[in-house]
Amino acid sequence: MNTSPDTLGQMRAPTRKTDSTDALAPICDLNEQCLKMLVEAARAPPPADELFVGHIFSLIETLDAATLTTAARFPFLLVDFGFRDPKWWSAVIAGNDGAASDVAWLSPFPRAAATTLSRATLMLAWHTVRTDSEASVVLLGIAPAVARLLRSLRLQDIDRVAEHHYQRVRPRWEDRPSVWRQLLFCAKSTEVDIAHDFVLHALQLTASTALPKA
Repeated sequence: MNTSPDTLGQMRAPTRKTDSTDALAPICDLNEQCLKMLVEAARAPPPADELFVGHIFSLIETLDAATLTTAARFPFLLVDFGFRDPKWWSAVIAGNDGAASDVAWLSPFPRAAATTLSRATLMLAWHTVRTDSEASVVLLGIAPAVARLLRSLRLQDIDRVAEHHYQRVRPRWEDRPSVWRQLLFCAKSTEVDIAHDFVLHALQLTASTALPKA
Protein backbone atom coordinates (compact mmCIF):
# COMPACT_ATOMS: atom_id res chain seq x y z
CA MET A 1 0.00 0.00 0.00
CA ASN A 2 1.31 3.43 -0.94
CA THR A 3 0.46 6.78 0.53
CA SER A 4 2.14 10.11 1.11
CA PRO A 5 4.55 10.47 4.07
CA ASP A 6 2.23 12.78 6.00
CA THR A 7 -0.66 10.31 5.96
CA LEU A 8 1.07 7.26 7.31
CA GLY A 9 -0.25 7.59 10.87
CA GLN A 10 1.35 8.12 14.23
CA MET A 11 3.48 4.99 14.19
CA ARG A 12 5.10 6.16 10.95
CA ALA A 13 5.55 9.90 11.23
CA PRO A 14 2.86 11.80 13.08
CA THR A 15 1.43 14.78 11.24
CA ARG A 16 2.03 17.83 13.40
CA LYS A 17 0.54 21.29 13.39
CA THR A 18 2.66 24.31 14.20
CA ASP A 19 0.94 24.72 17.56
CA SER A 20 0.92 20.98 18.31
CA THR A 21 0.92 20.07 22.01
CA ASP A 22 0.99 16.29 21.57
CA ALA A 23 3.24 14.22 23.82
CA LEU A 24 5.67 13.45 20.99
CA ALA A 25 6.21 17.10 20.07
CA PRO A 26 9.30 17.62 22.28
CA ILE A 27 10.87 14.43 20.94
CA CYS A 28 10.21 15.49 17.35
CA ASP A 29 11.64 18.95 17.99
CA LEU A 30 14.84 17.50 19.49
CA ASN A 31 15.14 15.01 16.64
CA GLU A 32 14.90 17.79 14.08
CA GLN A 33 17.50 19.85 15.93
CA CYS A 34 19.86 16.85 16.06
CA LEU A 35 19.37 15.99 12.37
CA LYS A 36 20.06 19.56 11.28
CA MET A 37 23.26 19.53 13.33
CA LEU A 38 24.26 16.21 11.79
CA VAL A 39 23.76 17.63 8.30
CA GLU A 40 26.11 20.49 9.15
CA ALA A 41 28.64 18.11 10.70
CA ALA A 42 28.54 15.80 7.68
CA ARG A 43 29.11 18.67 5.24
CA ALA A 44 32.31 19.64 7.02
CA PRO A 45 35.43 17.44 6.94
CA PRO A 46 34.88 14.96 9.79
CA PRO A 47 37.64 14.38 12.38
CA ALA A 48 39.70 11.29 11.68
CA ASP A 49 38.24 9.51 14.72
CA GLU A 50 34.63 10.51 14.03
CA LEU A 51 33.50 7.16 12.68
CA PHE A 52 29.77 7.81 12.97
CA VAL A 53 29.68 10.84 10.67
CA GLY A 54 32.04 9.06 8.30
CA HIS A 55 29.81 5.99 8.08
CA ILE A 56 26.67 7.88 7.12
CA PHE A 57 28.31 10.88 5.41
CA SER A 58 26.84 10.13 1.99
CA LEU A 59 23.36 9.68 3.48
CA ILE A 60 23.25 12.70 5.76
CA GLU A 61 24.90 15.31 3.56
CA THR A 62 22.21 15.00 0.87
CA LEU A 63 19.32 15.02 3.32
CA ASP A 64 16.71 17.40 1.94
CA ALA A 65 14.39 19.45 4.15
CA ALA A 66 11.32 17.27 3.53
CA THR A 67 13.13 14.03 4.42
CA LEU A 68 14.69 15.64 7.49
CA THR A 69 11.28 16.80 8.73
CA THR A 70 9.77 13.36 8.18
CA ALA A 71 12.68 11.55 9.86
CA ALA A 72 12.35 13.82 12.89
CA ARG A 73 8.76 12.71 13.42
CA PHE A 74 9.51 9.08 14.24
CA PRO A 75 8.27 8.34 17.79
CA PHE A 76 11.61 7.85 19.53
CA LEU A 77 14.49 10.11 20.50
CA LEU A 78 17.50 10.21 18.18
CA VAL A 79 19.71 11.80 20.83
CA ASP A 80 21.66 10.11 23.62
CA PHE A 81 23.22 11.68 26.72
CA GLY A 82 24.84 8.81 28.58
CA PHE A 83 21.39 7.36 29.22
CA ARG A 84 22.75 3.80 29.60
CA ASP A 85 25.67 4.70 31.87
CA PRO A 86 24.67 4.86 35.57
CA LYS A 87 28.32 5.00 36.66
CA TRP A 88 28.86 8.20 34.68
CA TRP A 89 25.62 9.72 35.93
CA SER A 90 26.55 8.87 39.52
CA ALA A 91 29.67 11.01 39.10
CA VAL A 92 27.60 13.80 37.55
CA ILE A 93 25.03 13.77 40.35
CA ALA A 94 27.82 13.78 42.94
CA GLY A 95 29.24 16.90 41.28
CA ASN A 96 32.45 15.09 40.35
CA ASP A 97 32.75 16.91 37.05
CA GLY A 98 36.40 16.02 36.61
CA ALA A 99 35.78 12.27 36.57
CA ALA A 100 32.56 12.64 34.57
CA SER A 101 34.37 14.70 31.93
CA ASP A 102 36.78 11.85 31.26
CA VAL A 103 34.88 10.42 28.31
CA ALA A 104 36.30 8.40 25.45
CA TRP A 105 34.83 10.53 22.71
CA LEU A 106 33.95 14.07 21.74
CA SER A 107 30.68 15.40 20.44
CA PRO A 108 30.61 15.76 16.64
CA PHE A 109 28.88 19.12 17.15
CA PRO A 110 30.31 22.60 17.89
CA ARG A 111 30.32 23.51 21.58
CA ALA A 112 27.55 26.12 21.50
CA ALA A 113 25.18 23.91 19.50
CA ALA A 114 26.04 20.84 21.60
CA THR A 115 25.37 22.75 24.83
CA THR A 116 21.96 23.89 23.56
CA LEU A 117 21.08 20.34 22.50
CA SER A 118 22.34 18.97 25.82
CA ARG A 119 20.18 21.36 27.81
CA ALA A 120 17.04 20.57 25.81
CA THR A 121 17.71 16.82 25.99
CA LEU A 122 18.23 16.94 29.75
CA MET A 123 15.05 18.96 30.28
CA LEU A 124 13.06 16.38 28.33
CA ALA A 125 14.72 13.45 30.13
CA TRP A 126 14.28 15.02 33.58
CA HIS A 127 10.61 15.70 32.96
CA THR A 128 9.92 12.28 31.41
CA VAL A 129 11.52 10.17 34.16
CA ARG A 130 9.39 12.06 36.68
CA THR A 131 6.10 11.68 34.81
CA ASP A 132 6.28 8.52 32.68
CA SER A 133 8.94 5.94 33.53
CA GLU A 134 7.88 3.54 30.77
CA ALA A 135 8.16 6.24 28.11
CA SER A 136 11.61 7.15 29.39
CA VAL A 137 12.77 3.60 28.60
CA VAL A 138 10.93 2.94 25.32
CA LEU A 139 11.01 6.38 23.70
CA LEU A 140 14.18 7.91 25.19
CA GLY A 141 16.27 4.82 25.89
CA ILE A 142 16.99 5.75 29.52
CA ALA A 143 18.11 2.84 31.68
CA PRO A 144 16.08 2.48 34.91
CA ALA A 145 19.20 3.02 37.04
CA VAL A 146 19.92 6.25 35.18
CA ALA A 147 16.28 7.31 35.49
CA ARG A 148 16.53 7.05 39.27
CA LEU A 149 19.60 9.29 39.23
CA LEU A 150 17.99 11.80 36.87
CA ARG A 151 15.00 12.13 39.20
CA SER A 152 17.34 13.38 41.90
CA LEU A 153 18.57 16.26 39.74
CA ARG A 154 17.32 19.68 40.73
CA LEU A 155 16.04 21.94 37.98
CA GLN A 156 18.92 24.35 38.60
CA ASP A 157 21.44 21.52 38.05
CA ILE A 158 20.49 21.09 34.41
CA ASP A 159 22.41 24.12 33.15
CA ARG A 160 25.54 23.00 35.01
CA VAL A 161 25.40 19.52 33.54
CA ALA A 162 24.70 20.78 30.01
CA GLU A 163 27.56 23.29 30.10
CA HIS A 164 30.13 20.99 31.71
CA HIS A 165 29.27 17.80 29.83
CA TYR A 166 28.08 18.93 26.40
CA GLN A 167 30.60 16.54 24.85
CA ARG A 168 28.48 13.64 26.04
CA VAL A 169 25.53 14.48 23.77
CA ARG A 170 25.62 12.08 20.85
CA PRO A 171 23.33 10.69 18.14
CA ARG A 172 21.71 7.46 19.27
CA TRP A 173 22.83 4.21 17.57
CA GLU A 174 26.11 5.72 16.42
CA ASP A 175 27.54 2.20 16.49
CA ARG A 176 24.70 0.96 14.27
CA PRO A 177 24.86 2.83 10.94
CA SER A 178 22.46 0.27 9.46
CA VAL A 179 19.70 1.61 11.75
CA TRP A 180 20.31 5.11 10.44
CA ARG A 181 20.23 3.87 6.85
CA GLN A 182 16.85 2.26 7.57
CA LEU A 183 15.56 5.41 9.24
CA LEU A 184 16.46 7.63 6.30
CA PHE A 185 15.18 5.08 3.81
CA CYS A 186 11.83 4.94 5.59
CA ALA A 187 11.70 8.74 5.79
CA LYS A 188 11.93 8.84 1.98
CA SER A 189 9.67 5.85 1.39
CA THR A 190 5.88 5.78 1.12
CA GLU A 191 5.57 2.10 2.06
CA VAL A 192 3.52 1.84 5.25
CA ASP A 193 4.48 -1.74 6.14
CA ILE A 194 8.22 -1.11 5.82
CA ALA A 195 8.02 1.99 8.00
CA HIS A 196 5.79 0.27 10.56
CA ASP A 197 8.21 -2.65 10.90
CA PHE A 198 11.14 -0.27 11.28
CA VAL A 199 9.42 1.75 14.01
CA LEU A 200 8.67 -1.43 15.99
CA HIS A 201 12.27 -2.58 15.54
CA ALA A 202 13.63 0.81 16.66
CA LEU A 203 11.41 0.92 19.74
CA GLN A 204 12.44 -2.61 20.70
CA LEU A 205 16.10 -1.75 20.15
CA THR A 206 15.83 1.41 22.25
CA ALA A 207 14.17 -0.43 25.12
CA SER A 208 16.39 -3.52 24.98
CA THR A 209 19.62 -1.53 25.11
CA ALA A 210 18.32 0.50 28.06
CA LEU A 211 17.11 -2.42 30.17
CA PRO A 212 19.64 -4.53 32.11
CA LYS A 213 20.47 -7.94 30.72
CA ALA A 214 18.45 -10.77 32.25
